[in-house]
Amino acid sequence: MKKLLLFFSLLTFVGVSEVFAQEPVVIKEEGAEGDLDVEKDVRDLPFRQRLNFGGGISGLSFGNPTSIGVSPMVGYSLTNNAIVGVGITYQYYAIGNYSSNLLGERVFIRQHVPALSQIIGQGYLTAQVENYSNLSDNTGITYSNPVLVGVGIGSKIGLNFNVMYDLNYTSGRSPYGSALVVQIGGFFF
Repeated sequence: MKKLLLFFSLLTFVGVSEVFAQEPVVIKEEGAEGDLDVEKDVRDLPFRQRLNFGGGISGLSFGNPTSIGVSPMVGYSLTNNAIVGVGITYQYYAIGNYSSNLLGERVFIRQHVPALSQIIGQGYLTAQVENYSNLSDNTGITYSNPVLVGVGIGSKIGLNFNVMYDLNYTSGRSPYGSALVVQIGGFFF
């Protein structure tokens, strides 16, 4: 009898709580179209509105070797979750008594992955290919072309933090101090 009473009590509680549940309040802005919580599909936007501009700092390594780079970049939103882009990078690299000033270009892609976002919050996968030229004429070292893959955290517009691995890393020929590359930056407008 107690089990039956408990069952009907729970059933009544569920029914009563549903009666008192409120519908969400929707506040519409003047001139707004559709639901404001739903992100517009970027494929419906004109070309200029799909462009994002930003930059960052990359290859942070201090000590022996020292490596630091700055890079402006332009990204294009392919979809709501994918951005492709290009950038120009200046990289300072020093090891022992030797230092280089490198100038390079890069191509990148960033793909937001909902499953990854559930784990680290606003997470995405990223990949980029870089090509450097040595502006310092002191040794004639030819640097390898980094092929970086990794993960990042951050929003589409705003500050981002990437941790990537250089698949083409060769000690002494890479513009980075190690195969693990950290980048801080993002799109700001």
